[in-house]
Amino acid sequence: MSPKEVTIRLGQQGREWVDMYPNAVHANDKNANGEIVFYDVDWKSDQLTNRQLGTVRIDHGNNSFSVPYVLSIMGTALPQDFPEEGIYNFDLSVAISPNSTNSHAIALHQFYALLKTIQNAGWKREIGVYNPRLSGRDALLYSQAGGNSNYSVDANYVPALDEWMKINDYTDWKFYANEVYLDVTFVRNPDKMDPNQPGAYLVSLNFKSANAVERAYFDKKDRPRYKELYPAERKRLAKLRGEAERKISSQYHIDETYIDPDGETLAPGWIRQGEIN
Repeated sequence: MSPKEVTIRLGQQGREWVDMYPNAVHANDKNANGEIVFYDVDWKSDQLTNRQLGTVRIDHGNNSFSVPYVLSIMGTALPQDFPEEGIYNFDLSVAISPNSTNSHAIALHQFYALLKTIQNAGWKREIGVYNPRLSGRDALLYSQAGGNSNYSVDANYVPALDEWMKINDYTDWKFYANEVYLDVTFVRNPDKMDPNQPGAYLVSLNFKSANAVERAYFDKKDRPRYKELYPAERKRLAKLRGEAERKISSQYHIDETYIDPDGETLAPGWIRQGEIN
């Protein structure tokens, strides 16, 4: 049986996490010749007949918080390539409530309560450095447009129920805090979409290190040199943002107050000046 509450900390060595919960954390190093190691905790297999799921405490200093109704955790490490980073990625599968189904209005409330918990712990919204800076309802509308499915929705904008029912699966609410990035998404049961009947939801939280985010821009052969290569890539991405904002500036309001996690952004007024920094 897995313990009721489990603590995770990005950067923790996998062996240490196994030692903390020897009856709960299972390690699998039989992948890619041991280059990748997965660590998992699974409450689903413990409790198939009820919904008393787990609680996960995210240990991240002043930005720590807890998530209830967790079904499973998966941690990932690259011990051969980046041994000093420990577990650099955690995926949490989370139920929207203790119940297997809920009204869509309750699901909306529960989901945004989780987003508020994250914000109250000091996590800030993150917009991909190549994506346009939009906020509020503009960000939601843009995320639902074709080709923008990975765009970061603004958690400060709470949609009405009719808007909520139209939000696509895997729409992304992105956050960051002190070198850690967090993506929050959900999927619905497509057979339970009647707004007047209960729905079924599964929420996913993905935590990853800033190093992992930067490495992802490069092919595997270049990843050992990502620290050297990233500054030039960062400039290229900023230009992509500028180009994207220029194309949509007549349709959406560009939020020039937004600051990226690395403290950089396009200079205020660049649209009027016709410049991309």
